Amino acid sequence: MANVYAWPPVGAVGTEWTEDAPVNSSRSIITGRDYASAHARKRRLASITASSLGRGASGAGYMEMLKRFIAGGVGLVRLNSYPINWHLDAAAAAAWRQSHRVSWTHAGDDVGWRDGADLVTWFSGAVLTGTAGASGGWPILTVTGLPPSRLVARPGEFVTLFVNLADLTGATAQIVTEARSDADGVAVLRLFSALSGSGRVNIGTSDTGVFRATTIPRSVQPVGGDWTYSWQFREVFADEVGGFEEINPW
Repeated sequence: MANVYAWPPVGAVGTEWTEDAPVNSSRSIITGRDYASAHARKRRLASITASSLGRGASGAGYMEMLKRFIAGGVGLVRLNSYPINWHLDAAAAAAWRQSHRVSWTHAGDDVGWRDGADLVTWFSGAVLTGTAGASGGWPILTVTGLPPSRLVARPGEFVTLFVNLADLTGATAQIVTEARSDADGVAVLRLFSALSGSGRVNIGTSDTGVFRATTIPRSVQPVGGDWTYSWQFREVFADEVGGFEEINPW
């Protein structure tokens, strides 16, 4: 079993999240026809350039500690994707595309709300609902509760469907093309992979995976200004390392 360390709380100044799909290719000497087929598992690749002055000027220290924990790549890293499209657009849209469950406490104890005999669940943000389906051979997610007549999703973004109130993780899929809401605030998202069921929806979420660092960065501190650590990662699957042991030392 491999140790999987959480990425430290350090801001990124450059990111990449993509997929590698290795293929074998050949050509018939008789017909000249080209052939191609997959010869290995698809894997996600990630790049992160981290600011040394991030997190109150503690970024470099976090980077050095992560390097010690993973010991040259023996340990693995849990990563969440950053926005693939312009990150400022994603940040501005979060208020009307996402909701988050709110927990209430009093003196350190959890507080439950009820409407008669029914337990009340609180959310902050915009609560969207969606139903998974198919159209024209494509998996889709029909989302309601959006602002009317506007661009609501971009290609490459991720959407997460939570099937009930107890579901805090949800299932995530990638959006294939732009989606716009109609006059009633309803939009149909075309997906790369199918979701199932119906429930609360967040648009513009993150993908996640476990990765091995293929480049262990070194970075020299200048006399003035920021300096960065540039990481390259390649996805690792649980069955390749006998499972994952998730560790968050931060």
